[in-house]
Amino acid sequence: AMLAGINDRPGSRRTSVRRIGVPALAGAVGLLVGTYAGRHLGAVALTLVLTGLGLVAGCVSAVGPVASGAGTQLLVTAAVGAGMPLPDPGWRSVLAFLAGAGWLLLLRLVLPTPTSVTGDLRLDFRFDGERAAVADVYEAVAALLDAVGTEHAVARRAALTAALDHAQDALA
Repeated sequence: AMLAGINDRPGSRRTSVRRIGVPALAGAVGLLVGTYAGRHLGAVALTLVLTGLGLVAGCVSAVGPVASGAGTQLLVTAAVGAGMPLPDPGWRSVLAFLAGAGWLLLLRLVLPTPTSVTGDLRLDFRFDGERAAVADVYEAVAALLDAVGTEHAVARRAALTAALDHAQDALA
């Protein structure tokens, strides 16, 4: 669950499924390949397999932030699987890895998120992160309108772009 938790970012619950789930699946594949390659291949062949996985991970990482997490998980778990032989079969390690990621994802989807400075919990968390992201866009638009004709306009426009990108990720 620790490796899956690295990919948990602020945002909506819908996007957290993709941000946690896709890299976890890639990590499971990497763990499976690394475990079996570490057990059954020699040093040269293992190096070639890990090099090939590194190439695949690098290509996948160029697609976007979720794919980048997936590529990283693929390569890291393959190296861990190859370098840390366990007495259990490789598929058991993969199932344990997926169970940990599934547990983290379940907790992320079910538990409410603290949302205010005062520390109270919002019980209606169906749109967790989405409302805040849209509100941030409106605030950034207002800040940009206030900065029209000043030296702060360029920085405020960049802040609006960042807020729009975050809102698009939250609503996707």
